[in-house]
Amino acid sequence: MSAVDDAVELINQANISGINAVYGNNLPQSERDNMDKTVVLVTDAANNPSSFGNNDFWTLNQETEVQIWYSRELETDPEIIEVSMMKEFFNQNWQVAAVRQRTLDPDTQQLFNTFYFSRTKNI
Repeated sequence: MSAVDDAVELINQANISGINAVYGNNLPQSERDNMDKTVVLVTDAANNPSSFGNNDFWTLNQETEVQIWYSRELETDPEIIEVSMMKEFFNQNWQVAAVRQRTLDPDTQQLFNTFYFSRTKNI
């Protein structure tokens, strides 16, 4: 499976309270306009060959970008959701590569945040 598919499955299986929907690669139009749900979008950020030898490579350094748009009606502290998600990735042998700061979208008045998770995959 791709890094995006694995990350989407990881978040879905974690069943993190406060996350209503998780999508890989594309966010449906219906979700773009819905400000009443907390939605996660996972996309590729990197997929680089590594561990070279014998004119070939044996691993991929993969990174995913995980964006969270919080419901305007969120009753949970976003930090609880974010820490739970980071721990789930960490427990599945991913590294937390970067965490951005929560930002308020001026158009929708929704909080959102962006994370980067990385792993090395043997192929």
